[in-house]
Amino acid sequence: MKTRKLTLEISESVYEKLAHLAELNEESIESTAIWSILSSLPYLTKKAEEFKGMMERVTPENLHGEIDFREPVGCEFR
Repeated sequence: MKTRKLTLEISESVYEKLAHLAELNEESIESTAIWSILSSLPYLTKKAEEFKGMMERVTPENLHGEIDFREPVGCEFR
């Protein structure tokens, strides 16, 4: 099996969550990260394919212009 190396930079908070999960499962952070990615791939692939399908159905005929929601009433533009 051919392998490739991948280096990821993640936030401290994500690292801490992975470390906690790894500790609970008595696994390494690296294996926990790989397991987390692999378990999410089917769901993410399905969602990306659904989105691509929706975008392929957008045509100039069914594309609408801007929608005016009037003036902001709260913190919409922060």
